[in-house]
Amino acid sequence: MPNTGPDTAQPIALIAAFNRDGDILLLKRPDDAHCGGLWSFPGGKVEGDETALESAERELKEETGLNGEGWLHLGDTTHTYQDRRLNFELFACLCPDISGLGCESEYAWVKRNALDDFPMPQANALLVPMLLLPEMDEYWGYEQP
Repeated sequence: MPNTGPDTAQPIALIAAFNRDGDILLLKRPDDAHCGGLWSFPGGKVEGDETALESAERELKEETGLNGEGWLHLGDTTHTYQDRRLNFELFACLCPDISGLGCESEYAWVKRNALDDFPMPQANALLVPMLLLPEMDEYWGYEQP
């Protein structure tokens, strides 16, 4: 496991997975997990020699059963919780076929303008503005009120 001391942040890949209607998939974190009971983007730790994108592709498949296409790196942020420091890389992808969706936790497909209605860990909430940029409308071809 990489050094996650006070000066080193654990790399985490997160995915804003869009369906054909332009909704984003959120997963509810288990109550006994870090930030339990809150909503989050699918994702997890970057492992070994993986790139953040490779981790995002793997985590999406593991956590949801979905495959993404048209991957786009939106940005990153580092956040320090009381017990850990994490560096989040946010990716967006389109999941045109959601018939294989299989999540172990509660999930919701959410319009971008409704993301604030779902309580998220602080670090995830810092990434939401990246999803609200006008460029996202152009990239996916979705205009949401």
